[in-house]
Amino acid sequence: MQTRVENRRWDVLAGATIIAIALVFLIFGARLTFGSLTRMGPGFLPVCAAVGLILLGAAIVADGLRGQGTIPKLPRLRPFLVIVACPIVFALMIGWAGMVPTVLVTAFLARLAEPLEWGWDLILVPAGLAAMGVFVFIDFLGVAIPAF
Repeated sequence: MQTRVENRRWDVLAGATIIAIALVFLIFGARLTFGSLTRMGPGFLPVCAAVGLILLGAAIVADGLRGQGTIPKLPRLRPFLVIVACPIVFALMIGWAGMVPTVLVTAFLARLAEPLEWGWDLILVPAGLAAMGVFVFIDFLGVAIPAF
């Protein structure tokens, strides 16, 4: 008995996979100290990210069950590589460059995922993200990251 590719529910499978992976992070993250918003423990980020991913996976599954199954297209390589590179660049720069230069470079790099069109958003978005990053993480939460 063969099933046609058109009848497979790839979005339901993808959502269920996201939920399964998030549950693993939730289980291991729950074993660590959670902490608070101002004093985050090692389990804070895995638990919060896992809860967010479970909600996202549930939304994808629900949407997949309501709609028609579609044949997935292969992802384009450039956006994929840029999105993978952004957290790596952020992690490598944050220690020696500080928050503002790191966010500026990472935001500009993320913008390269799509064809570059020159406009004010190319300047305003990274500048706004850098300002928000300094306010939220350095001023509000007191994270020990230098601004520059």
